[in-house]
Amino acid sequence: MHEESPTVLKKLEKKIKHFILWIEVIMAIFILATVIVSCKDIIVLIYKVFITEASSSYVVLQGLFVHILLLVVGLELALMLIGHTAGNVLEVILYAIARKMLISSSNSIDILLGVIALAIIFAVDKYLHTKDVKRHL
Repeated sequence: MHEESPTVLKKLEKKIKHFILWIEVIMAIFILATVIVSCKDIIVLIYKVFITEASSSYVVLQGLFVHILLLVVGLELALMLIGHTAGNVLEVILYAIARKMLISSSNSIDILLGVIALAIIFAVDKYLHTKDVKRHL
């Protein structure tokens, strides 16, 4: 009976992992669907950039960039849920920091901290993490 218990536990563990992976895939599909639906907002924001006067266009353009980067973060998050690689995690963090810098970098300290964080991510990607998959540049 002692020999069967580890086998049963391993089978249960395998089923639980498989179930969790399916939940992650479903979440990734929901994120992807949300990103696709949100693309209509990009079209509206692009139109607003064209019709807005020059004095107000900076705010509208910043809103467009923030929205696009949010959608990119969503796509990268969906990839991370499916891919489970260190590279995907680094890319999610990279885009999240870039988006944060666009949204709320109100002084030079915020910008400096964002640049340092981005430099650390690039250094980790280049020197500390082994490439999971060949990247296409």
